[in-house]
Amino acid sequence: MTIILDYHEQTSHSRGRITGRPPNQDNRPMPFKRYAGVPTLTAGADADLPDVSLNQAMLGAEGTALPDRADLPGLLASACSLTAGISQARKLPSGAVFHFRTVPSAGALFPAELYLAVQNVIGMDDGVYHYCPILHAMSQLRAGPVFVQAESDRAPMVRFLLTSVFFRSAWKYGARAYRYCLLDTGHMAQNLLLAAAIHGLGGSLDYDFDDAAMNAMLGLDPSLEGCLAVVHALGCDQTTAWAPPPRATADDLPGFSRCAPRPESPPELLDAHRATASFARCPTGRRPGPPGEFVPLADPEFPASTAATILARRSRRDFVSRPAPARDLTDLLGLLCLDQGPDCTGAVHAGFLADRTSGLTPGRHALLRAHHATTLLAPGSLLTKAARVCLDQGWLDTAALHLTFTADLAGLVRRCGPRAYRYAHLEAGRLGQLAYLAATAKRLGACGIGAFFDQEAATLLALPQGHALLYLVAVGCVRNP
Repeated sequence: MTIILDYHEQTSHSRGRITGRPPNQDNRPMPFKRYAGVPTLTAGADADLPDVSLNQAMLGAEGTALPDRADLPGLLASACSLTAGISQARKLPSGAVFHFRTVPSAGALFPAELYLAVQNVIGMDDGVYHYCPILHAMSQLRAGPVFVQAESDRAPMVRFLLTSVFFRSAWKYGARAYRYCLLDTGHMAQNLLLAAAIHGLGGSLDYDFDDAAMNAMLGLDPSLEGCLAVVHALGCDQTTAWAPPPRATADDLPGFSRCAPRPESPPELLDAHRATASFARCPTGRRPGPPGEFVPLADPEFPASTAATILARRSRRDFVSRPAPARDLTDLLGLLCLDQGPDCTGAVHAGFLADRTSGLTPGRHALLRAHHATTLLAPGSLLTKAARVCLDQGWLDTAALHLTFTADLAGLVRRCGPRAYRYAHLEAGRLGQLAYLAATAKRLGACGIGAFFDQEAATLLALPQGHALLYLVAVGCVRNP
């Protein structure tokens, strides 16, 4: 077994053994990262958001091109706000204010952070910036050219970078938190791909890079925060080389990675992160599905605005035992098949458990994304059993559908190296966020579950040895859609 497979085994839940630790309120992490004493570009109120449907955004259809004479700083701020911003603020009985975000997060701890590197953008100095949702502002961390570019080429260049502040999640979930950090970064990556698309910025997702070089460019303390994903946007792709890190705008950029008085994460978490730092670009394309009768899916219909859907998304647990429109659910499944994803999208196998309220055949199904089809693997009503597997959360059995995202972790690590562990969890989170948005667009509820009794989950889903459930997303009718 490798370090990363040992980590997965050691952080697995079982009855009588839930990994984690009691949260210390005196050491509660700050929910927002703020840089003091650096140049800050405060964004105004977002202009009218692009009216691009979810179908168009997923397919990159006409209407997602960069507008002529675009206000690029404004577009970047708007894209950042949709990706990682605040969708609603609510005052709690205690007097505190809770900020709903455009992305879901395990325990509402929000470890993911968003950065961008820009060059030749009119209205912004070249450099590296951090987006702060609570301020709706971009703080400049490095000043100067960040990309290697011919002197005669003055085209704008943009690259987004997604990190995770490990202790934000580890404060509550201990060593298992690394799984949630990866899932949460996957959520944000999907939002970013859609936000970049509808603003005409383009975007290709990349999980393979030199960790040390990326963390150094961002000025991170790698024991506290690490880059987990990159989106190459305007004028950039995987081959676009970094320039040497330009001048920092603060004396101690790594110090800003501290989110609490004592922000140290468990050594098992940090060992897992270091073990998966191996660089191995490894295409893991979609594979043929299991033998059996395929049920083709119709082309999904999602005319709803992408931006409005992202802003409306919430995690919902108030499922009601009411029939969900079968076409809405098959559209959701079809949208997951439309997804292009990065080279490693085949690292994750998608499936679902259907209840009688889904209008689909009750049982365990595989979602054959390469074929835009489903196949029934085992008939029967399994949602009540799945609810028990998910730490006995009874509310889950009133959903219509449980989407399951699994992976052959042992096989991936053997073929691609330990970094494939990141691929699988990041992709599970990204696809989970797409399911959230599809459900929201259909006025259905959705809630992601990353905590379950791991071996019981593998048994319920009849997973082969070495395979594991990474993420479950419940979908169904809710009280007040």
